[in-house]
Amino acid sequence: MGRFLFFLGILALAVAIAVFLLSILRGIWVAGQDMARPPARGGNGGRMTPNGIQKLAYAALLVVMFGVTTGAIGGL
Repeated sequence: MGRFLFFLGILALAVAIAVFLLSILRGIWVAGQDMARPPARGGNGGRMTPNGIQKLAYAALLVVMFGVTTGAIGGL
């Protein structure tokens, strides 16, 4: 029973990661489509808004931080 719950947890984690990555890729795709369109008047007032590359950088940062703290990447 313990192994079943372990594998069920791993499967749930894999699905959560897949959904997270797909949302990032969708954001990148939408940002690319927005950049292909001509700019609209007014815009967002010059505010900085998160784009796909920034989201991807945050995701990579989380992966590296998790890997370092668990020892999977360069740990002792």
